[in-house]
Amino acid sequence: MALEEPTEEDVTQKINGISVSIEKQILPYVENVTLDMETGIDGKPGLVMIGGSGSNC
Repeated sequence: MALEEPTEEDVTQKINGISVSIEKQILPYVENVTLDMETGIDGKPGLVMIGGSGSNC
């Protein structure tokens, strides 16, 4: 994940009112992914990916 401007190679979708851009080549791997927020061991919030296909990275 990155917070940067989309490129021509990205697919942009509006999900729950938020514009999300995804690189075309990874789109099949994140089709069934859910983003969630968890508090890390350092006490700071962070995003986690749940589900999807293939191995975790």
